[in-house]
Amino acid sequence: MRASVPLVLFAVFFLLLPATKASGYELKTRYTIIVYETEELLRRFNREVSMGSLSYLVRNRNNVTIADETVNKVDAIFERVEALLDMFPRGVQFKIVLLPSDRDVQRTYKGKYGADVDYISYYSPRDKTVFISVDDVRIGVLAHELAHVVVDLYFGVPPPQKIHELLAQFVETHLKD
Repeated sequence: MRASVPLVLFAVFFLLLPATKASGYELKTRYTIIVYETEELLRRFNREVSMGSLSYLVRNRNNVTIADETVNKVDAIFERVEALLDMFPRGVQFKIVLLPSDRDVQRTYKGKYGADVDYISYYSPRDKTVFISVDDVRIGVLAHELAHVVVDLYFGVPPPQKIHELLAQFVETHLKD
């Protein structure tokens, strides 16, 4: 028995939709899964993470859609962070959760750790997850958090928090050198 054309078109359309979860959308890159609530939030994130003088890192990559461009940017920045630190952890798997504002980041932190902070982003080693405010994101902020990921995944026993932070600040400062 042959399926009707509308049924086939519906099935194809359904299969081409982005993968969604109850918490929103997921976008898989080579190293991470980016979790976001709306397509507009992803567009804003992509727009705010300007590659500037590092645009050569994504020049020869396939950038057909906003999702493609975002994947390519995040992977290129992650690879640049690894190169700056000269640390290349194996089996990299982590998440980036895009949140609309710093208040959302702070609320998430308070829920996880029970403390009030004024962060615009943070990395949770326990969850292997970066939480970042799209209102406040820029390439340096993202690279800083990705440095925390690299340092965490590279060492079997994490270095002291002050060393972690110094390495992340080093990356943020030297990203475009």
